Amino acid sequence: MVFCIALGKVIVVGGPTASGKSAYAQKLAHSHNGIILNADSLQVYRGLEILTAQPSVQEQQAIPHRLYGLLDPSESCSAGRWLSLVLPEIQKAHAQGYLPIVVGGTGLYLKALLDGLLVLPPLDPEIRKNVQNRSNLYEDLVAVDPALAQRLNPHDRQRIIRGLEVFYGTGKPLSFWQSQKPTPPPYEFEKILFGVPKEELNTRLEKRLDHMLEQGVLEEVSSLMEHPVSVTAEKAIGFKEFRQFLEGHSFLEEAKKLTLLHTRQYAKRQRTWFRHQFAEGVKIIDVM
Repeated sequence: MVFCIALGKVIVVGGPTASGKSAYAQKLAHSHNGIILNADSLQVYRGLEILTAQPSVQEQQAIPHRLYGLLDPSESCSAGRWLSLVLPEIQKAHAQGYLPIVVGGTGLYLKALLDGLLVLPPLDPEIRKNVQNRSNLYEDLVAVDPALAQRLNPHDRQRIIRGLEVFYGTGKPLSFWQSQKPTPPPYEFEKILFGVPKEELNTRLEKRLDHMLEQGVLEEVSSLMEHPVSVTAEKAIGFKEFRQFLEGHSFLEEAKKLTLLHTRQYAKRQRTWFRHQFAEGVKIIDVM
């Protein structure tokens, strides 16, 4: 596949975990003077290199990689924060004559890049604290944002608090902000999707899990347990499962089976998302 490196060109490589997209991106970067930009919500964390299958030190030395192992596991990362990190990297890559290649399986991050993301004004943390101390939260939301309240379960405390926080912080309902159309970044995107048969993907996931254990993933999880880990970083599949084993609450084989099961379920969700949200104008690479 040959690409014309035009001003504002960005290659976006997506697909489920273990589909081979990272290896493909590295080959593409090598042949087209590219720089690889991470779009995986968990590979942004340092200390999770094995657990999140980040490119090796040798791979990152051979080809420029950015936004890998960038954040401390105690920090939270959202699509908005990632977008604020990746856009300057894209701009810098173009200025230096590189072809930006964004690669990852976090659909929300890729959607934010391709379609734009509405960024709310900064909110005072005290507002959230005050909202959390209220009673009758759902009734309060009905009064200030009935459109949002209608879509939420009355017991969905987290989203209800978010709705109230936004209203009191901006003076406008969250449903208003959600109705605004964001402006996509001014780039020419070329989308590539990796399609892998379910059986082949499952085989790859099994081999990768064995490789992670050989690399020392248990030691990595043990080290992580000694430090604060954010809710976001805690979502890394294998962290909770192997922590249960290390704490003596399960056997290793049980932890392995759960990790593999949860990874397969995640891959299935990714395949579904890419099939419905990433299909338009995409070049599909079928891996056999």
